[in-house]
Parts: sequence; C-alpha cells; structure tokens
Amino acid sequence: MEKKHQVVVLEDDRILAEVIRERVNRIEDFECRHIFESPPQFLSSGVYAEIVLLDVVMPGMNGLDAIEPILASNPDTAIVMNTIRDDSETIFAALKRGALGYLDKQSFDVRLEEVLSIVSSGGAYMTPKIARNVIDSFHQSHQDFEKLTQRERDVTHAILDGLSYKMIADKLDISVDVVRANIKAIYRKLNINSKGELFRLAKSRH
Repeated sequence: MEKKHQVVVLEDDRILAEVIRERVNRIEDFECRHIFESPPQFLSSGVYAEIVLLDVVMPGMNGLDAIEPILASNPDTAIVMNTIRDDSETIFAALKRGALGYLDKQSFDVRLEEVLSIVSSGGAYMTPKIARNVIDSFHQSHQDFEKLTQRERDVTHAILDGLSYKMIADKLDISVDVVRANIKAIYRKLNINSKGELFRLAKSRH
C-alpha cells in the first residue's frame, strides 16, 4: 500500500480540529493522526508532518511566530495557514515567514483537498478571496506611492536609505523644516504614522 501524506492539525478549538482531521482522513492519499492545541505542544512532540494546517490565534505561541521554528525543525514541511484572519498584514507576514498556503476557515472544507494536493506536489496555494486581498493590497501600495510629488518621492527614497533629516536636507539642498513638512505630507498621503510603516509598505511593493 502506498504511504499516505501525513498531515498535522494545529488548532486550539478541539471540536473544529476533530472536524478538520475527519475531513483530511476522507481524502485519498492523506492522513491526519495528530492534533495539537498549541505550537509548543507540536514542537516538543517529535511528530513529523509533511503538511501542517496552522491556525494563527492560539495559546502559548501564535501561528505566525510558530512558522519559523516549525521549518527550522522540519525544513521540508509545507505549512498551510487555516484561519479566520484575512487581513493583508497577517497574510504577508505568514507568506514571508515561509507558509506555502493560506486558507480562510470559511472555505477550508471545499478547498481542503485542492490545497493539500497542490502543496504536497511542491506548489503553493491561496484561496481566491485571499489572493484578491494580496493583489488589492499590492495595487493599493503602488497607487498610494503614485500620489506623492517628485520631491516627496525623493524624500521617501532618502528615508528608506536610512538618511537622517539633516542628511536628507543636505542631499536635496532643502531645509530640515522642508524635510519635516514633506515627511508629514508623505505620511498623510500613504495613511501611515511612522518610518516602520513606511518600510513595510515599501517592502510590500517588491
């Protein structure tokens, strides 16, 4: 008999976890033997998983923080987020840390076989709803930057290069007060409040 792909469920809602396990076990070539209610339980268990279905909000350690330790222990494990969280910041964080799939819980039942098949074959998967959120966020970041004047773009690039206000002023041959005024306008147009948010927004464009 051909060996089945081993799936582990990390979900703190035990009833839902059992539903997911039962659903996995109905899919040909896949098997779920183990459920864990928190990432630390799984990480200390020594259980191997080809695929981990991982919730975001859990006790002990949230799912986003669990991605890197799981991959450090099992680099070949395919991590699929299975969560109600569908905001672009959470999605990007999960994908950046190494998740290969992203399911919203409302559609896991109808999409589960498809996502397991794709990630077990070396692919990556997002539900259409999640993919749309990613694309919308990507387009929005481009549209926001296009709102900036050329001077504001120059100031933005200088900030991203790590220059201080004084260095930006010297580089662009403007006063520090003009730099401050430009930064205030940049934050307003991009709907952000800090350099950290500016770096994250710029990163999402690449």
